[in-house]
Amino acid sequence: MAAEGSRVPVWLWLPGATEPVEAAGITVAAAGNRWLFTDNYLEHKDAVSPDPRQLRLTASRKGIALLQRDGLPGVVRDAMPAGYGADRLDAAASRKLTPLELLEHGVADACGALEVCQDIRRKLDWVPQEYSKLKDILVLMQANEPASRAIRKLNDDASTSAGGERPKVTIQDKGRMFLVKMQARSDIAFLPHKEFVLMSMARACGIRTPPVRLEPVGEHTVYLCERFDRAGDPRKPSRRLFASAHTVLRLGLDAVRGDPRRSYLGFADEMRIWCRGSPHLEADLQELWRRMAFNALVGNADDHPRNHGLLFQDGHWRLAPAFDITPFADFKNVLSMATGVEGSSAVSAERLLATSERFALAVEDAAAWLAETSAYVANSWEPALRKAGVREKEICATAPAFSFALGIAADTSAFERVVAQALLPRKRTRRPSHRARQ
Repeated sequence: MAAEGSRVPVWLWLPGATEPVEAAGITVAAAGNRWLFTDNYLEHKDAVSPDPRQLRLTASRKGIALLQRDGLPGVVRDAMPAGYGADRLDAAASRKLTPLELLEHGVADACGALEVCQDIRRKLDWVPQEYSKLKDILVLMQANEPASRAIRKLNDDASTSAGGERPKVTIQDKGRMFLVKMQARSDIAFLPHKEFVLMSMARACGIRTPPVRLEPVGEHTVYLCERFDRAGDPRKPSRRLFASAHTVLRLGLDAVRGDPRRSYLGFADEMRIWCRGSPHLEADLQELWRRMAFNALVGNADDHPRNHGLLFQDGHWRLAPAFDITPFADFKNVLSMATGVEGSSAVSAERLLATSERFALAVEDAAAWLAETSAYVANSWEPALRKAGVREKEICATAPAFSFALGIAADTSAFERVVAQALLPRKRTRRPSHRARQ
């Protein structure tokens, strides 16, 4: 446990670099931790803040107060082991570790380009295992053995710093890095298959996703998703800064489902600040709307703010590729993030079209995309799941996830009436300035 007055270094990979620099330090204090950039980092010609809103580049000797009760800025929390990885670290220590201890002891597969630790050499010495080794373990396992057992055998019971509740591991295969997921005992049936299908469908609908694969290995099935925050040699990669929508929205630790601050519209507003000057800003705003709509069309109610984010690439922040898209059989046309100005997370064609211009997308274009994509999803979901190996009983059970798309595709006349209503002239209220909203 970090002592009062101690300082924990923050290491950051600059764009294209394969070695980190000490960019800042977190000073531990009972009155509240503080973040202070190093002088050397501030003088670096390529210095960039991992959070231009909360952690502005400044030479202030007082540093920046970290006001959350865990004493961490959001972008560091994005890199902290959570869920399955945190549970494994706690089990190894026989106690619940503090946030700074989790950051210290986790392996170097955290999302983004930050490590917060004293022993950076241990992080740099970590290398992801070869996929072939995981396959060797899997072929010897019975179908009823949990996937977490293979992951623990692969890493000699070491943990992962990648967040989420499901067992997962970062591997390398043919010079590229992948995040691997497999069926866990607590998962809904055929979850890897379903995620592969929906990610593939999202890409077909013009949504940017990382390359994904689904492969049978022995009695198990492996889902692989390429790491979009890593590049180059997996043994010594360059890393890209990442900030989750939870961080970008500056949400508290208590921001749970139903909190109106967890909002697609709010995320779009913040993108206009974070991504200012990016040549991709307008296209990324439009894609965020399409992702919101696509999540509704496929029943992905796991679209919480940690499953969206921004990536620093080519000198600008931009919308990160989509990930973690899965169908929920009990989907009731309610997402995890707010879809309207009043803070509700409900979805309907009317609500989606009413907000499109907030995402720099004309209503006509939004309506055309929604009609075309609804038809595609309605016609594709069932054969795609079947081709991926999902059993017929489970395909039928998953049908409610696609009810929104099926409804639009089945009654095009009703949808056309909704579009006509959305295109009627309406009073436009002036949006408050960014300064007024802060």
